[in-house]
Amino acid sequence: MAEGPQSTSGAEQGGEVPASAGMTEGAGTTEGAGTTQGAGTTEGAGTTGPGRAGTTEEGARTTGPRRRWPRTFDALGVPAYRNYFIAMTFYLGAMQATMLARPILAYDLADRAPIVLGLVLAANNAPSLVLSPYAGALADRVSMRNILIVAAALMAAFASITAIGIVLDVLEWWHVLVIGVFQGTVMVFITPSRRAIIGGLVDERLLLNATGLHTMSHNATRTLLPLVAGIIFARAGPEWAYVLVVVLYVLALGLMFFTPVRGATAPRRRNRSGSTLEGFRYGWQAPEIRTLLLVGFVVTVFGQPFQNLLPLAQDFLQIEADGVGLLFTLYGLGSLLGSTTAASLGDFQRKGLLLVGFFMLFGAGVVAFAASNWYLLSLLLMLPAGMGHSGRIVVHLAMLQTYSEPEMRGRVQALNAMMGGLMPLAILGITGLADLFGGRVALGATGAVILSYGLWELLFSRTLRRLR
Repeated sequence: MAEGPQSTSGAEQGGEVPASAGMTEGAGTTEGAGTTQGAGTTEGAGTTGPGRAGTTEEGARTTGPRRRWPRTFDALGVPAYRNYFIAMTFYLGAMQATMLARPILAYDLADRAPIVLGLVLAANNAPSLVLSPYAGALADRVSMRNILIVAAALMAAFASITAIGIVLDVLEWWHVLVIGVFQGTVMVFITPSRRAIIGGLVDERLLLNATGLHTMSHNATRTLLPLVAGIIFARAGPEWAYVLVVVLYVLALGLMFFTPVRGATAPRRRNRSGSTLEGFRYGWQAPEIRTLLLVGFVVTVFGQPFQNLLPLAQDFLQIEADGVGLLFTLYGLGSLLGSTTAASLGDFQRKGLLLVGFFMLFGAGVVAFAASNWYLLSLLLMLPAGMGHSGRIVVHLAMLQTYSEPEMRGRVQALNAMMGGLMPLAILGITGLADLFGGRVALGATGAVILSYGLWELLFSRTLRRLR
């Protein structure tokens, strides 16, 4: 369903746009109400290619909004994407509340043993390494919306079980660990679907904006929900924090039915097989994808655990669960600033340099946070750390989708998410370091690795700097 003819061209956007395999570049290619699906479909930004139609079978994509929104919110003019955005706000809120409640619950049940915190976090991320390729292949074959609906129902069930266990006073820390394994298994299927579906709801010229808005929603919930969950956890009890999680997942499940069934961008005529191994082959053979996956590996393994390990700050900053919740909130505010900035850049042409700048900012923020002795300063340092982390995610995910063929997006996003399966080793190493030298040293070491890698990319790697 097209909302209105809006023409853009590669020349108008002022820069070269990468073409996926099987796509050709051409200045002056236009998009509009007359866009059709299939091979030879035209699209904005000067590219043509199979499967990049302005509409899908059920109207999942449109060529652009009829009314003029500010650049930051352009993608919300597409009805299919707007419905998805609203549903995912509740979905992401439930994920953020769980992210705070689960580690603190296990940490408290184990008398604040850092190694237990590491085990619980590691167990939650372990399924990603094994299952991510299969989750990506599934996302490329079936409705991503339906995957998200089933996953929300399962996550609500796991949260309900946890709440009941707390009320009955039968829950031990290892129960939280086991439930976390099941939650992590479901999350493996959520991650590639919620990211790759975006490419099927908007046109390529709106891809960075739509990805940025999705991350903005993530960060808005990261700002509010950990604080709410932390206050509920500390004041009313952990069982009520899990009740909040259940309610949010149920709301997300209901609203997700308003997203088109066929959110995937897989073309009717496939140029590649739908196998899991094809995803590995494609990721290795495409140099741009290979470089971006390397970035994902380093930043995910050493940077992603940071927020999960913030409970370690309870010791060296002398705070409780609500204090950790406030750290999450300031981190979320910084993340919201980062994703808003990235979403507002439109079709920014130096995305490689932008990517390096964002994750270097994140590394520097983490190092400074670990060195801080004052809680107020630590709160303020959450802003640059969050901005760098979120800005990196927006640009990185948008570039992965831009350089991927439409029929490979689910598997490419799954390969990127698979890096999370290596987090258990990193988390156990970080918490082991915390046992020996304290949380301050452990967190500072992770930030130093990210910052050093950014400097190396900036000084010695031309491939990433040249990516657009």
